[in-house]
Amino acid sequence: MAPSTARNTAYLRRQNVTFIELDMWPPNSPDLNPVDYAIGGGGLQERLYHGRRFENVEQLKQAIGLEWRALSQRFIDGSINQWRRRLQAVVQENGGHTEHKFN
Repeated sequence: MAPSTARNTAYLRRQNVTFIELDMWPPNSPDLNPVDYAIGGGGLQERLYHGRRFENVEQLKQAIGLEWRALSQRFIDGSINQWRRRLQAVVQENGGHTEHKFN
């Protein structure tokens, strides 16, 4: 069994490993993750379900793999290039929701 996160953190603190303080971490938000905001929430999902129905999970898994490999580098680069703007929006909103800024 793996040690708990709390024990790992305590060990690192004892070793004087410095941490970013809790209030300085960005929120765990799909607004800050290119895979969530562009690929999972947008491009891939739209391509995946456009005119399709899946009979079982295996069909869905295969379709996800095919669509993932078909994403263009241009689309991926565009998603990553949005990251700075999204970070700035999160800062402006004091860590709050930013969906309204990008729809």
